[in-house]
Amino acid sequence: MQQPRYVSSSVCEQVLTPARAVELAELALSWEARDRVHYPMPRALRMRPPDHALRFHSKAAALPELGVAGCRIVGYRAEPDGTRPGADLATRLVVLVDLETGVPLAIVDEHYNYSLRTAASVGVAARRLANTPARLGVIGAGVVARASVAVLLAAVPVAEVALSSRTPQRCAELAELSRSLTDAEVRVHDSAEPVLDGSDLIVTATTARAPIVRGPLRPGVLLCAIGSNELDAAAYLSCDRLIVDDWAQTEEAADVAGLLAAGHPIKERLAGELSGLVGGSVPGRRRPDETIIVRTEGLASQDLLFAHWAWREAERLGL
Repeated sequence: MQQPRYVSSSVCEQVLTPARAVELAELALSWEARDRVHYPMPRALRMRPPDHALRFHSKAAALPELGVAGCRIVGYRAEPDGTRPGADLATRLVVLVDLETGVPLAIVDEHYNYSLRTAASVGVAARRLANTPARLGVIGAGVVARASVAVLLAAVPVAEVALSSRTPQRCAELAELSRSLTDAEVRVHDSAEPVLDGSDLIVTATTARAPIVRGPLRPGVLLCAIGSNELDAAAYLSCDRLIVDDWAQTEEAADVAGLLAAGHPIKERLAGELSGLVGGSVPGRRRPDETIIVRTEGLASQDLLFAHWAWREAERLGL
């Protein structure tokens, strides 16, 4: 059997920049818009073995534009209180195979790609939906929040940056990163409220177990919810439009499914998916005071495209 090439997370970090990530995320969404991505049914496989802490899930897709198929594999331990171990103790892999022969091509560690891909979808949305220059607010200071700051500062004009996190040290480190990437003023706040009150482009990238954003939202805000459990029903119902990357996944997410089961008509706010925004069937911002929520779950097409790019660049550069 042909031995697949292993591409480490450190190599991915060398070849994937925030600006390139937005380009790749948009390319994958353009393929989605033209039905050039094929998915299995169901879209995702999830497993929680009884009496074990393991959480396992996998997504797969085929990308005819690249001649590859593949799957993303995630595994980690979840404690009863919801805490998880550090990234080095979790599995995040993408396996790529030749679409015609099934021959294995590459195994890509996506610890770096995951956070960058997650943020890149927000960058694609912000280019079309944010009031600019934006007052950027980020709640959270983990790897996805760090990637979001880097991506958004590369994707849209930003007038100022406001940050908050439950972890002051990581928030200070994120502020230092932000100042290295922009001349805009960067402020650190002790709580989420000043960030929510003073920003019009807001990213929530947390591991919250209860809502940190409670509606109604202010007019003109673009709020990009990357984590789960971050918004209450009033926040969703106060927006003019809700845009998601994949409604089939979104409506099955535990927090959204719970809100729907409780009778909150969130789907009435649904205006479409990010692929439609890229493809032109979903309009961009229509007026300055329009309030928009973008909720992302992650698309296997982007996972595979990012992995493919990293693999081919590593081959080209001899890394």
